[in-house]
Amino acid sequence: MPSPLLLLLLSFTVAKITACTGSAGNTVFLDRDLSTGDLSQWTHRDFGLGTDTGSNTSGGGYLWYHPNVAGRRAAGLTVTPTSHASPATNSDSVYLWEPGQFWNHQPYEIWLRTSLMFPSAATISSSGLSGEAPFAPTTGEWNWFLEFHNDSSTMPSCAKEFANIAFDVKTDDPPQSGVVGTSNVHIALRIMGGNDCSPNIVWVNGPPLQWDHWYEVLLRIKWDPSRGIVEWYLDNFSAPYYSNRKIPTLFTRPPGYVSPSYTTLTVPNYRLQAPWNSTIYFGPLAVGSTRRSVLNAF
Repeated sequence: MPSPLLLLLLSFTVAKITACTGSAGNTVFLDRDLSTGDLSQWTHRDFGLGTDTGSNTSGGGYLWYHPNVAGRRAAGLTVTPTSHASPATNSDSVYLWEPGQFWNHQPYEIWLRTSLMFPSAATISSSGLSGEAPFAPTTGEWNWFLEFHNDSSTMPSCAKEFANIAFDVKTDDPPQSGVVGTSNVHIALRIMGGNDCSPNIVWVNGPPLQWDHWYEVLLRIKWDPSRGIVEWYLDNFSAPYYSNRKIPTLFTRPPGYVSPSYTTLTVPNYRLQAPWNSTIYFGPLAVGSTRRSVLNAF
């Protein structure tokens, strides 16, 4: 049997090779399967009052664990007219999020699997907890729900507040505060990267929004400021809804600073300020090095 010292050296060697090559075998990097019966697996929780501040009784938004929403464990994220902790002005938000990890920058390629539902009044009446309400989008393109967010707070960057990979619910209504969006309500993906002061921006319009439907989401992302990969699978994991294998997925920094940028994973319910509560349900989430690793994670 190998000695403990030899095993330690082998482990160090594998970790060093992984860090240098951006490869990690068939590895699950992050597993948020909600098996603890609460939301404690998530490193940070923001109730709309500031990161890790407050609770569901503090007057901001709501973050509830559900043992069963239409057949699966779920986190309920509810924005309210008083959940204003986001640095963006004129917005409401609640978050589950993870700090930057080694796999969230170049040269790593990752896969993410999760699911989400936009509930109607019928689902809320059967599964909702205190403060939860049917999903009602604000107008325009400001209903974000899954992001790999640029992390550049210490850098003189034009793109400090932008997400490299971001999903939202868009409507064709002109942006207007305090109005429910109703025109062509659909899911959309925005991809940003390259020069952080004049980034490459790609919008991918998804299907019309279905309320009370568990959307199954699978993402493939290669982090690179010029030759990245984004593949988005939606409900059908056999073929991507969108695929681009040569697209910027990170920002390039000014000379003298670490380049490219890296990202943090955020699961928000993030909208323009509005006078109503609005809920999104998220199922288990996993990030891994391969498609197989996340499909087998839960």
